[in-house]
Amino acid sequence: MLTSVAMVAATLMIAQHIAGKATRDALFLTSFDVAQLPKLMMVSAAVSVAAVVLMSRLLNRYGPARLIPLLFLASAALLALQWFLAGAMPGAAAVALYVHVSALNSILISGFWSVINERFDPYAAKKIISRLTAAATFGGLIGGVAAKTVASAADTHAILLMLSGMHLACAGAVALLGRGQSHHARHEQSPGSLIAPLKRSPLIRRMGLLALLVATTAAVLDYILKAEASAALSDEELITFFSYFYMAVGLGTFLVQSAVGDKALRWLGLGGTMAAWPLAILMTGTGALLIRSLVTVTLMRASANLLYNSFFRAGFELLYTPISPADKRTGKILIDVGADRSGDLLGGLVVMLVLLIPVATESILLVTALVLAAVCLTLILVLHRGYVRQLADNLRSGAQRPEELPIIDATTAHTVAATQTAIERDQLLRDITSYRNTSNPTPTPAPAAEEEPPKSQQPPLDAVTEAIIDLRSGDEARIRRILASHTMTPQILPHVIPLLTDERVLREALRCLRRMASTSAGQMVDALLDPIQHPLVKRRLPLVLAHSDSRLAMEGLITGLDDPDWNVRYRCARGLDTIRRLHPHLKASEERLLAVAEREGQRLSTANAAVSLPTSAAQSQSGESTPDGTIDLIFALFGALYEPETIELCRHALRSGDPGLRGTALEYLENLLPVHLWAQLQPLLAPGHTTAGAKRPLQQTAKDLLAAAASLRSKKRAD
Repeated sequence: MLTSVAMVAATLMIAQHIAGKATRDALFLTSFDVAQLPKLMMVSAAVSVAAVVLMSRLLNRYGPARLIPLLFLASAALLALQWFLAGAMPGAAAVALYVHVSALNSILISGFWSVINERFDPYAAKKIISRLTAAATFGGLIGGVAAKTVASAADTHAILLMLSGMHLACAGAVALLGRGQSHHARHEQSPGSLIAPLKRSPLIRRMGLLALLVATTAAVLDYILKAEASAALSDEELITFFSYFYMAVGLGTFLVQSAVGDKALRWLGLGGTMAAWPLAILMTGTGALLIRSLVTVTLMRASANLLYNSFFRAGFELLYTPISPADKRTGKILIDVGADRSGDLLGGLVVMLVLLIPVATESILLVTALVLAAVCLTLILVLHRGYVRQLADNLRSGAQRPEELPIIDATTAHTVAATQTAIERDQLLRDITSYRNTSNPTPTPAPAAEEEPPKSQQPPLDAVTEAIIDLRSGDEARIRRILASHTMTPQILPHVIPLLTDERVLREALRCLRRMASTSAGQMVDALLDPIQHPLVKRRLPLVLAHSDSRLAMEGLITGLDDPDWNVRYRCARGLDTIRRLHPHLKASEERLLAVAEREGQRLSTANAAVSLPTSAAQSQSGESTPDGTIDLIFALFGALYEPETIELCRHALRSGDPGLRGTALEYLENLLPVHLWAQLQPLLAPGHTTAGAKRPLQQTAKDLLAAAASLRSKKRAD
């Protein structure tokens, strides 16, 4: 029932918007000269920005379920008033309608999707979102048909009554959708600054910048189309032209979504799907620049609209995935309406400035649109990397879980798969270590009991001394009690470190030390680098330091790479890799780590060992200096320097039996590593491998590696 109501609301809402835009453009161009259009675009944008500020505060206070139906009712009333004024004051009605459609409709559309997001849980939303998208696309198609039909049967002004009736129906449908929804908006976000989400989230800032540039480009393209239509068509032909234009765009969008749908996201990922929009503008705009006519300009604007609705918007909506709910509500309206309308304002200003140039105005506007599209394409690539990084950080920190994510695109699927692989592998190694420690207990014998003086002669002991006595007592229960307490101090820490040799309390000792890994990293590094320290302590301390956010811990692990014990070197390398995953802001010295990788490669080459990569990650923990273990150590060093997920994927690719996947991984490493280091490692990783042809860009090989890995996983699932 609710799904059907939501589909009806989406259809009517978009149909009204498309019919409103056709009517808006026709009424304005029949009442005013096209040169006045940039001024009205700027006025509409200014009204929108002011409305966004008010709207965000009202949404924060009342919630979309209560507010949006009232706004639909207000819109219907305003449209009826504009119809009443159209006969006596057509100019004023045209201006009012332009501002209304440009400013208020965008807020209503954004508010409708906010109602949907809060009315349905994520699981239910995944099921109906495609239906609502199809309904909205169908609404765009019938909106153009309705405008043309009403204009032919009555007159252009009669369309205003139809638009009013559509928003009246939308008000009832949205009110029904919001019925029974709890209005807890005011508890989800503090009434802080409106731009607080922009300050907190780099991803929101970049999304806002992209939305601003996209809207600016669209505003310039709109003016080019309307100026060309105004010069080539009569007043009577304008409503027909714009009705057919928006109808054709709606039909094209519907056909593209029906034929491709979510496949574009699965094939191209977020970045590729969004990039289709600026690429279409660059291609059709170049054609319009060479052969300027109403046909080429219409083709340019239609292709931009079509790909924006079917490709760009689908990818852009998924960029909200890693953003917290608290930031999403305000951030979404800031981006969807604030940035979009600010782009209209900026676009109108750009057009006005270009119109001041006395010659070749049309060509300059086209070149400006092409330059803006190229800038948008560059920003999309940057935004794609930021999305992947933010999503991976959320998965590692536990802020988001894979089952809660709308994994319908290649980018999210690859990011989740790579991050989950790393997380699951770390958990597997911890479980293996725990199993070995518990299955082979070697209790530490309790020290010989010493004769105690009479209690009356014993001086009172402070808490630190009592804790140290318990830790050194050999009594498992007393040791566990101290390790489980949260009163650990630096004075007690030196007595906890030796317990890493006691298999009975190893898990508790590791957990206790990890709590102090950041504040007491210096003492642990001293123990790690102590040449007379117990070997088990030196092998296990890197497992603790790996969870520290201290630069001292990182430097200690780097120094530990020089330890004569291969197991210590290996675990130090793994610790550095873990630090890079957990704390990307900590950067290790590339020169030092590459020197260690070169040294380990030389040791392996000197031994003349035939490298055969293992098929199990657990084999690298054998505790022996084996060829495969040394390769794992080298890859851990690379993970500490570069993108850990991609390096991990390369390591798995080299173990796979897929020649294409192996070849792509080798090409990526060849592009990534210094020439002399690759020349040394290449015979160890892939004997007989030679480079064919010129090197491709590093980003391209990384993208191909992710795509090949995803394809291989898909084949395995299909088998």
